[in-house]
Amino acid sequence: MSLKSNFNDIGVQMYLDDFNPWWKKGHVPSYAVGRKRKIFQETLPFLDTRQILLITGLRRVGKTTLMHQIIESLLTTSINPYHILYFSFDEASLEPDSLLREFEIDILKKDLQDEKVFVFFDEIQKLKDWEAKIKILYDRHPRMKIILSGSAQITMWRGSRESLAGRFFDVRVNPLTFDEYLQFKGISIDTDREKIFEKEIRRHFSEYLRSGGFIETLNFNEVMLRKYIRESLLERVVFVDIPQSFRIGSPELLFKLLEIAASRPGFYLDYKNLANDFGMDQRTMAGYVACLESALLCQKLYNFSRNLMTSEKKIKRLYLSNTAFTSVLSPQADPSLVMEQYFVNRLHGRFFWRNTQKEEVDLVCTGDSAILPIEIKIREKIDKRDVQGLFKFMAIYEQATGILVTLNTEASYEKAGKRIIAIPYWRYWTLEREIAERIHR
Repeated sequence: MSLKSNFNDIGVQMYLDDFNPWWKKGHVPSYAVGRKRKIFQETLPFLDTRQILLITGLRRVGKTTLMHQIIESLLTTSINPYHILYFSFDEASLEPDSLLREFEIDILKKDLQDEKVFVFFDEIQKLKDWEAKIKILYDRHPRMKIILSGSAQITMWRGSRESLAGRFFDVRVNPLTFDEYLQFKGISIDTDREKIFEKEIRRHFSEYLRSGGFIETLNFNEVMLRKYIRESLLERVVFVDIPQSFRIGSPELLFKLLEIAASRPGFYLDYKNLANDFGMDQRTMAGYVACLESALLCQKLYNFSRNLMTSEKKIKRLYLSNTAFTSVLSPQADPSLVMEQYFVNRLHGRFFWRNTQKEEVDLVCTGDSAILPIEIKIREKIDKRDVQGLFKFMAIYEQATGILVTLNTEASYEKAGKRIIAIPYWRYWTLEREIAERIHR
C-alpha cells in the first residue's frame, strides 16, 4: 500500500483539514481566537528562538486558544498559511512522523528541511513517549519551530527536563486573574480609588472566587458552574487524564483526597495518618498526592527554612489549586480559609512557617533574594495574637516588613524596628503593588 493511501485509510487528511482551516481561508476563525490576555504578549518573543515552546496549565484555561492566537499573529505577519501545522492529540492518536509526512507531501509541497515551518501539537501528553519523539523532530529539523501544549503537568515534567534539556522554554497559562476577570466581564473600577468602589470590589471578588477565573464559567449560574467544575475539570482529570499517565489503583481515592483538601484548606499533610485512614502504606499515599500536584489540582507548601533540604523534611500543608474547586467540593468551607487559599494560589506560594511553639505565618514569599511573610486574617477585629507569628518570623530571619491581609483593618504595627502593614483584601491593587515591590525589589 502506498504511503498516501495509508494516510487516507486512517483519516489523517480529514483531521488536518479540520484542524487547519487557514490553509483554505487564510485566517483563524474568530471563534477560535477569542480575547487576548497578557500571556499572549509574553509568549510572542519565544517564537523567535530555536527552542521548543511548552505551554502548560489546567484544562480549560485557554491553552488551545493561545495557540490559535499565536497562529493568527503569524498569519498577520505574512507567514504562509501552508507553513503552519496544528494538530490535537486529544482528538486522535497519530504519530508525528505520519502527520509531518502528509503535511510535507500534500500541503507544504517542499522539503521540510528547507523551509521555516511552525508546528503546533496540542495536548502532547496524550502521545506515548512524546519526549523522545519530539526530541528527534527538534534535532532533525533545525528550521522547524515547535510549539507544544499539555494539560496540567501530567508526564510533562516527568522525563522532559532530562530528555529535552536546553531545547525548550516553558510558559504556564493560569485561570484569569481578578484584573482579567473584571476586564472580561466589562466591569470598570478606578484602581486608584479602591475605597469608593469597596462595595463593588467585595461583590465581584466573591463571584471571582466562586468561578475561579475559568473563562467559560463567567456567565454560568450556580448549577451550571458546579457541574462544569466537577465534571469537565475535576472528574475528567482524576478519572481520565491521571490514569492515562500514572499507575493509579484507585482514582476514587484521588477524588476523596481532593474533597478532604477542599473541606480543610491548608491542612497539615500527615501521610501516615492519611494512609492508615485509607488502608494503604505511606509511600503510596505520598504518590497519590504527587499525582494531584502533577495534575495541578493541588498545591503543597513547605515549612520555610533557608536550607531547602530542611524544608523538604519538615511538615507540609496542602491546598487545592483553585478556589472554584473548593467552592464546588466543599460549599461550607470556612470563607477565611478560602481567602487564605486564594493568596496561596495567586502568589504561587511555596512556603509557610511554623516553629516548635506553633507560632505560624500563612505564606512566605521569596524572590530576588527577598523574603516577605504574609498572614491572612479575615475577621472583624485584629489583636496582638494575630501579628505575633509575623513578628517572630521577622525577628528570626531579619526581615523589616511583613504583610497582614485583613477583612477591614487598615493599620501599621511596629515592634523592635519591624513593621507590619495591615491591608484589607478588597484593596486588591494596593496589595498587588505592596507585595510585588517587596518581592522584586
